[in-house]
Amino acid sequence: MICTKNIALTILFVCVLFVGTALSQGIDFKHIPIEEALEQAKEQNKLVFIDFYTEWCGPCKKLAAGPFKEQANGDFFNKNFISLKLDAEKEGRKAASRYQVRSYPTLLFVNGDGEIVHRGASRNGSDLIGFGKEALNAVNAKYSWEKLQELFPAKQDDEAFLKLYYQKMIEFGADASKGLDAWLKVQTEFDESSEEMMQFLLKNQVNVYCGTKAEEIFNANYDHYLSLASGTQKINVERFRHGMFSRTVKKAKRSGSASLMQVVIDRYQQYGIKPRMDENLQTYRMDYYRFSKNYDAFKRLAEVYVDSLISLQSVKKIHEKDAELYQSYAKGKEAGKDVFTDRMLQKYKEGLRANHLVEAIVEVGRKYMAVMEDKKETRTLNKWIDYCYELIPGQYWVDNLKADLLYKDGKTKDAIALKAAAIEKMPFTVKKKVNFQHELEVMEQQQQN
Repeated sequence: MICTKNIALTILFVCVLFVGTALSQGIDFKHIPIEEALEQAKEQNKLVFIDFYTEWCGPCKKLAAGPFKEQANGDFFNKNFISLKLDAEKEGRKAASRYQVRSYPTLLFVNGDGEIVHRGASRNGSDLIGFGKEALNAVNAKYSWEKLQELFPAKQDDEAFLKLYYQKMIEFGADASKGLDAWLKVQTEFDESSEEMMQFLLKNQVNVYCGTKAEEIFNANYDHYLSLASGTQKINVERFRHGMFSRTVKKAKRSGSASLMQVVIDRYQQYGIKPRMDENLQTYRMDYYRFSKNYDAFKRLAEVYVDSLISLQSVKKIHEKDAELYQSYAKGKEAGKDVFTDRMLQKYKEGLRANHLVEAIVEVGRKYMAVMEDKKETRTLNKWIDYCYELIPGQYWVDNLKADLLYKDGKTKDAIALKAAAIEKMPFTVKKKVNFQHELEVMEQQQQN
């Protein structure tokens, strides 16, 4: 009887210990709206810790599976913060926009009023407790992230503040380009033609864009910088404009800025830079018209552009050339060796040139569909889709676009079936696959309602 009682007590103790350990293990991310978290932060005099992630982000998954689950990190964060995980492409989209989240993971701390106190981008989780302590110290610091933003517009002539500002933005993992540009306009630290300025620009080039003071300084001293540089440094000077152009294109597209896209168009013509395969002067002009909300001009240019792609070469000729490319690529390669080889073999077999053409047309078609207004334009988009199916029957990008068009036309059942088939065929390398799955869920929910 005593033995049975002792066994029961031992089992109870183990269960309590197990439950206690499970509850204390790792950061306790609350499944509540951000508004509720902010209210709790005010009531408890705490900060809200937010992990902005996406489902396709590899570093985000490593954080979630590793540092976020460590007990020491959990003990510290659960005591000091109210923690949230927000998918920046789903329920956290609005908050991500508010806090200018551009990379993943982005980790930030906000006070009960929703003001950023501290932030960092793409941290590997090696010292989360130290990161959390920085946030606690920042609460009473002279210059928090929010305070810096508040002061910046009125401090355009303050060289010391502007240097602090752009350095802090880099530290916070935020966009430092505006601060860097403002500092370069008033700085007295370097002579613009000096080797020190060249090295400074090369070191900070990730925050340099076309249309800025940094570009002006670089262009004015390009030949002189080349004479100062040697070895790897010389190569970096020669590549500087190309990197600056590429970053500006991405920023213009991300922000939807017509003025910045106009800068892209001007520099494309000025520098003669060869952009990505699916980009050219016409695609930049289409984006400019979209960002300017001149949708009629965009649609007319899109129609001319896609028609030029379609008329460039017959489908038969494209297939013949792709067959030659496949035979050449496939020599000595076997399926099943590795995932990348399998994927490339499949792409070459489908047709490399056909794939590039399909992806270019689908990209324009997706934007075209967003601003279509009449049946004539619907017929135009269907013509493009039919042509893509001639190139590659059942190609998943085309299926996905067709599904969206069916959904737009109110044919929800057919749209769901086709989108599901498209997602099934998409390889793991498609980063936005999770977004398409979310779109499918929305379609299915509407059908149920």
